[in-house]
Amino acid sequence: MKKHSFHKTIKPDIPSDCREIQKLNGEFICGELPYKTELAFVKHVRKCPSCMEELKAYFMFYTTVRYLNEYGDSNIPQTVEVLLKKIEDEEYNRKVRKRNWIIAFLALFGAIAILGTLLLRGALF
Repeated sequence: MKKHSFHKTIKPDIPSDCREIQKLNGEFICGELPYKTELAFVKHVRKCPSCMEELKAYFMFYTTVRYLNEYGDSNIPQTVEVLLKKIEDEEYNRKVRKRNWIIAFLALFGAIAILGTLLLRGALF
């Protein structure tokens, strides 16, 4: 009978240690990671100097090879920082949009409640 790892069945795409993070360098640079994995990757790399150095080295290698293969490609990020900042900005913007939707919903709900109260009291008609 095969044992199942409880951790793997719950969060299979969230890396948990440096070795797992470093295995994802290529997929991260190519933009192929799922959103939650990508976010966990960025958070870890920001806090772990050895993973940041490994990412920088991989990034330099990858971009050099890609540049040599596709001379003139302007879509290549100039630094690892640009790539990390892009993900962090997307997460921030996602949170701002969510907050704005909640505020709009609450404002709409408040307006409906006020109109309902006024209608019940007969103030409008």
